[in-house]
Amino acid sequence: MKIVIVGAGIAGSMTALFLAKHYDVTLIQDKKWDKPCGGGTRIDIFDKFNLDKNLIKNEMNYVNLKYHNHTQKIKLNTKLVTVIREEFDESLRQKAVENGAKLVFDKFKKVETHKIITENGSFEYDILIGADGVYSSLRKALGLGKIPSVLAFYNRINKKSEVCEFIFDENKAKKEYSWIFPHDKKTHIGNIDKIGFVKLCEELGVDIKIKGYPIPKWNENIVIQKNNVYFVGDAAGQVMPLTFEGIFYSIYSAKVLAKSIIYNLDYKKEWEKVFLKKFKFMKFLEKMNNTPFRKILMQAQKLSFINKWSVNFWQKEKIN
Repeated sequence: MKIVIVGAGIAGSMTALFLAKHYDVTLIQDKKWDKPCGGGTRIDIFDKFNLDKNLIKNEMNYVNLKYHNHTQKIKLNTKLVTVIREEFDESLRQKAVENGAKLVFDKFKKVETHKIITENGSFEYDILIGADGVYSSLRKALGLGKIPSVLAFYNRINKKSEVCEFIFDENKAKKEYSWIFPHDKKTHIGNIDKIGFVKLCEELGVDIKIKGYPIPKWNENIVIQKNNVYFVGDAAGQVMPLTFEGIFYSIYSAKVLAKSIIYNLDYKKEWEKVFLKKFKFMKFLEKMNNTPFRKILMQAQKLSFINKWSVNFWQKEKIN
């Protein structure tokens, strides 16, 4: 069986890696680029999927939640690590190739029955997978709705930070939150509000160019399969509400998709069995975070049992 995957970022490369030992898999990548991303994920994916730990730039046993003048230290059950996306994505592409996938640098143009047309040729398929990001060209070609998204503002600063921080101050985060992810020599910072990002930069004492990139906003009505065409990662909106975590959920969703194809299971049902309850609850918290209830959510973290419950819920997935 021939499988063609459009998009060779994390979701596409991991799906190719899982499927290549079973099928004829072609992985199509438009170009190499360093995707805007804080680069945070869980350390357990490295052992589970035999990923190169040399790609890890920083390891953290805890994160800080900041709200106005209060900082709450949150001890994690599973270490949080940071990676540089350009390096990480390239490593996953190479692992997919080592597992038997064919990597082709080309640009998707249009889809026909059991064939896609690219800038430099065409590829026949029995199964087609879209892993081409939040602005998925494949979704557009099939007439599917756009993935809901929000514009994130971000950049890297030449300052070394020792801890990962999530800042919920209204003046620096508006309706969402600001993030600070420490790497080896630089720190990745970001925000969903342009004015808030400027204020964050002022507090950190940096003057940098503001960059913007869309982040998917998940909802349960997003179509992730149409007949023999599947979507995964950002192209399926599989980013955790409120926290905007994408790396872990792209990898795990790729595993769910591969299992569904190999064992002829219903992909949507399989994905929902693993994630739906958590994503719906986090969507609820995301809405509450956009109301005065945010203050109560932040203050509740001072209670040790709430603190522990939050971490257990956040990191509850065990990779099988």
